[in-house]
Amino acid sequence: MAALAHGRRCRPGAGASLPLVLVGATLIAVLTAPSGQARAGGVPPAELVAAVTAAYGETGSLAVVVARQHTPAAGQSIRAAEARSARAAAYVADNGPAAYRPFPTASMVKLFLAEDILHRARTGQLALTEADVAQLQVMISRSDDPAASALWGRFGGARAVTDVSARYGLTGTAPPVVPGQWGEATTTARDLARFLARLPAIAHPADAATLLAWMRAATPLAADGFNQQFGLFGTAPGTPAVKQGWMCCVRGNRHLHSVAVIGHRVVVLLSEVPRAVGYDRARAALTAAAAALPPPRSP
Repeated sequence: MAALAHGRRCRPGAGASLPLVLVGATLIAVLTAPSGQARAGGVPPAELVAAVTAAYGETGSLAVVVARQHTPAAGQSIRAAEARSARAAAYVADNGPAAYRPFPTASMVKLFLAEDILHRARTGQLALTEADVAQLQVMISRSDDPAASALWGRFGGARAVTDVSARYGLTGTAPPVVPGQWGEATTTARDLARFLARLPAIAHPADAATLLAWMRAATPLAADGFNQQFGLFGTAPGTPAVKQGWMCCVRGNRHLHSVAVIGHRVVVLLSEVPRAVGYDRARAALTAAAAALPPPRSP
């Protein structure tokens, strides 16, 4: 396979694990707003971040971002659209430096790849067959690695990552150093939250709806048999739009990631544990963190 499998193999001779980031320390809301705006969707985001990091404990390194999804401006006055955008931008918090630290994406990069292929098809830069669309869907819903490898090779995955970064204003996201190793592309929790928050406003509405529908159709078992029900998948209420990722081993570490759009709330959890920490323990810690989130209120 072109990329490191989600945990089906480890790289021999990998180096020592990265220093763990203690996530229970400083919690900062990078963008602030009057308290009425921050509370418009329920619990202030900084409190949600605090609850998540406390529940995770010290199993490994955890990056957390809680944000609010933007809404398209269609049918709104410019002033109303700007006001809604400002409220969405104000509702964001993270756990400090960890949220800006690059992590290997594992399967999170599939979101960037799918969005960019849909965008290029929408703008006439390429043509998609029914088989291509089906492959995109299983890449997201079943986290299918062979589908991702095929699409990455056919449609230029590295270009997709750089193009999405430019269109969404992602500053900590980059293609893999080794061509084809798509799981080793890098991103930050802040970038993933920005991408998911801005998706309805930047992507064509139909493409945004399609990608989110594929995420809502995530299957309990991935194509390779890995149980995807960890983190936000299985703990978030209703039918959230989720994407899961797992991979071993990059520089001696396992990675387990979970992102979701729950109503209008965006939550990103990126985790890293030493290789000696098994998937069961890593899964339990991330699920406990996700379970600390109260359900969002209606906007």
